[in-house]
Amino acid sequence: MVFRKNISNIHKIFFYLLLVLLPTQLGLHFWPDWALVLGRRIDYLSPTAYFTDIIIFFLLVSWLFEKHQKIRFFLFKIIFVAGFICANIYFATNKMVALFAWIKILEMIALGFYIVKEKPKLPEIIFPLSVGVLYSSVIAITQFLLQHSIGGLFWFLGERTFSASTPGIARVDFPSFFKLRAYATFPHPNVLGGFLAITLPLLVIQLIDKKKIFYFITIILGIIALILTFSRSAWIVFVLGISYIVYRKKKKLFIPVFLSVLLIALVIGKTFGFQDESVVVREQLSVAALSMARASPVLGTGLGNFLVRLPDYLVSRQIYFLQPVHNIYLLLLSEVGIVGFGFFVLLLKKILSYRVYRISYVYAILLLGLVDHYFLTLQQGQLLLTIFLSLSLIQ
Repeated sequence: MVFRKNISNIHKIFFYLLLVLLPTQLGLHFWPDWALVLGRRIDYLSPTAYFTDIIIFFLLVSWLFEKHQKIRFFLFKIIFVAGFICANIYFATNKMVALFAWIKILEMIALGFYIVKEKPKLPEIIFPLSVGVLYSSVIAITQFLLQHSIGGLFWFLGERTFSASTPGIARVDFPSFFKLRAYATFPHPNVLGGFLAITLPLLVIQLIDKKKIFYFITIILGIIALILTFSRSAWIVFVLGISYIVYRKKKKLFIPVFLSVLLIALVIGKTFGFQDESVVVREQLSVAALSMARASPVLGTGLGNFLVRLPDYLVSRQIYFLQPVHNIYLLLLSEVGIVGFGFFVLLLKKILSYRVYRISYVYAILLLGLVDHYFLTLQQGQLLLTIFLSLSLIQ
């Protein structure tokens, strides 16, 4: 009894640690033959053990040890879902890729189940998230000023080694020394931008309620870092999020604030050019996704198998265009078919049945999902999706 009492709520410590370290991507990558496409290593296919995965494991183990007598699973639902998963893996082009992709999804489902059962309040998670925003912003700003990665101990947070001259690095086409877009510890500036666009409005709400200098400094640094990502989609989502907060708190200021912030974003966007994936490439990836969905409409081509099948649909493209379609809805439809996509729609229907102001961060994710894929393909994006969708079910 004394032992049980001592470990009580340890899972909460792991949960808050997970929120603090959400921006990090330290992990051990494995490279089996089935993680190669056209002989090239594909990060998205590599089974990876992230440090945040370890935290999730201990979180769930400590929680189950404490709550094991209270947890009851509905077996008929599990059997139905398990049947679909097995079928999706069986008919997948690359079964090992699909298997490991589903293991990752099940991990996130377990994390979501934990959040729904424990019912943490949104204010409780904002502080640990703000810590992640703070150090990510400082790293991002420093990288932009240096025009290369910081290195050293930041490697343990998942910072990759790069500079403005690294091939394939995200840059802005501007006649000055400052060309490198800010990465922080994320795999791409767009992912950092999405993280900041979702979390910063929540920090603004906390600042209004608590009026603490820590949140003010974090928000300022976060906005600077968001600008330095040069992620246009993240800018738009951030503008909409801040405008909505102003509308909720100060309706008279809504129109002038919205127009002012939008004008600033447009001016910045017009001033800088981007060496991003072209519109043509994105369109071709979307066409490929639709073609895959038509070829396997019910079960899809297999979870995680979009890149495996992509060479069959983009035969005229060179190898460095092997990347997921920049739309989570098309990606889901192509990989899990109508059945899997239907599960996702049912989940969204339940979430969106709540009052809008309680789940505005979910709309931010859904909007960003229209133009990027990281909520389904990258560790930080999957954690953002899982945490905020789960919170929306309990707030």
